[in-house]
Amino acid sequence: MTLPNGTHAEPQEAGEGLTTPGRIATLALVAALVGLVYLPIFPTLLRTWRGVPNYSHGYLIPPVALFLLWRERRRFVEAIGSGSTWGVALIVLAILGYVASIRAGIFMTQGYSFVLMLFGLSLVFFGGRATATVWFPLGFLFFMLPMPPILVNELSFRLKEYAARVGSAIAVKLGVPLARVGMTIHVPSGSLRIADPCSGLRSLIALVALGVLFAFFTRGAVWKRLILAAAAVPLAIAGNIIRIASLCVVAHIWGIDTALGLFHDFSGFLLFIFAFIGLVILRKILRCEVDEEEEEPDLGREAA
Repeated sequence: MTLPNGTHAEPQEAGEGLTTPGRIATLALVAALVGLVYLPIFPTLLRTWRGVPNYSHGYLIPPVALFLLWRERRRFVEAIGSGSTWGVALIVLAILGYVASIRAGIFMTQGYSFVLMLFGLSLVFFGGRATATVWFPLGFLFFMLPMPPILVNELSFRLKEYAARVGSAIAVKLGVPLARVGMTIHVPSGSLRIADPCSGLRSLIALVALGVLFAFFTRGAVWKRLILAAAAVPLAIAGNIIRIASLCVVAHIWGIDTALGLFHDFSGFLLFIFAFIGLVILRKILRCEVDEEEEEPDLGREAA
């Protein structure tokens, strides 16, 4: 490269200059500004994780994302190059979305704006190749954010209606005398009300995050890993149906108090075990344990 004074300079290697004082100062200033602008969303996120059962898993998402970023640190540094103009577009989009969200009083999209901002800043400061090495840790942060309320309400209703109908039908096949009226299942010892916390939505959201993480750490072809991640949805639904059927059986045999007591909480834990075992079995069926890295690159392992 020829400089204005006629001298020549060697091309800068990827990652070179990352630790220069100017680069560090710029990054620190931008990080401080972004933290200051988005600071109001974090107390709201904490209240959401603490007060809304559907998002109680949110506490785990940032530490997992940080671990994944640390895991990719060497490849990230090696891939650092020229900034991408696509990053500027994402930053502008994130700012516009954040301003619009504040004016509309919608918290959900403020969180989405924050994650989008992280992608944009990574592209601007580190380039496309480096961002490609950390796309999964950054994208995984979306699982800590709440979904649109309209979608949550619709999904919750559909899930609990389906689980109550199919779960009670299974219990009848197992010999439990019951009558279902809407979301309430009547057994001789009392009634089981399928409320919103029992809809399975909480488990569904958490298990989708688990399924995506499980697929990311699994070797094999990309299409197999996508199937593995998507399988978390039917596994979560099936697990909740089995949970409701088992509650009916326990209520019939040991009484309604036993079913709604310790077993109710313990069955939620069993649901996760059931789903995880299902993911492990599916991985065996897909033969994901076979090392196919020679044939097809790992998801997120090749720089764009």
